[in-house]
Amino acid sequence: MLRNLCVLVWAMGVAAGTAASSFCEESGWTTVFDDEFHTFDESKWTKTLGMNSGQGRDALLTDDNVYVENGNLVLRSQRNATHGFTSGAVTTQDKAFFTFGRCCVRAKLPGVYGHANGVWPAHWMMPNDNSCWPDHGEIDIMEMIDGDSVVHGTYHWNRNYPQHNCTSDKGNTAVSNQTKLASFETDYNEYSTEWGPDFVRFFVNGEMYVNITPESHSQGVHPQFPVHPMYVILNTAIGGPWPKPPDANTTMPVYHYIDRVLVSQHKPVLHRHPEQTSDRHGWLDSELASLFQAS
Repeated sequence: MLRNLCVLVWAMGVAAGTAASSFCEESGWTTVFDDEFHTFDESKWTKTLGMNSGQGRDALLTDDNVYVENGNLVLRSQRNATHGFTSGAVTTQDKAFFTFGRCCVRAKLPGVYGHANGVWPAHWMMPNDNSCWPDHGEIDIMEMIDGDSVVHGTYHWNRNYPQHNCTSDKGNTAVSNQTKLASFETDYNEYSTEWGPDFVRFFVNGEMYVNITPESHSQGVHPQFPVHPMYVILNTAIGGPWPKPPDANTTMPVYHYIDRVLVSQHKPVLHRHPEQTSDRHGWLDSELASLFQAS
């Protein structure tokens, strides 16, 4: 039975009479999840609260730092006399989760270079199950640190799984790449990933800058692509092991604006065959893929 291919997309506003130009508005997808953030919809999103090493790092995640304003989901980060910093994060865990597709977030990111040390906005996906990290993968759609205008797209997996599970960093393998984006704090941009049974790709405004396939890896073992339903996380962490420590020049408060999120499905499930490069995505539908595999 063919799996549904899910894709997280949003619709960008365009002038009357002008054709839509968004990468994530391509035809062929049926919308199944849509949030334009007219209000905070608790049936779709959950606020992460408290100390969280993944989503908040050194900041306390609080309810008041997540709110809707002018059609945006806003994640605010600020100094706090008691906790040092507070910030905001939301997830779709146990409410909306997706197997395969294209996931896009249209957002304006916080931070200005030279005044954003320790600021770490991220859009990412984790498996909606109780597996140990990173046995079922982690897709980091977008990460940026210190307001340096460098967008990172990364896929993590456990190279020892399933023979050895719950090995955490001992088995963690990642493929990552980056691209520069000067307008991250002034303009809304599309941050996207596409993933299927045999590929993970990353895009900014429709331009692919990472393409992970069984042939493209550099880790000495084939990537184990995510086949379990993944939920979405949107957050701004402060501090942690990757960015520079926040300092006196780190401007606060800062705001992470998310404009719109959609989820769509494609049938049949699409596959990428290493010899198929005739279309932009290099995808084959299930029937064509089976012919290649049988030959």
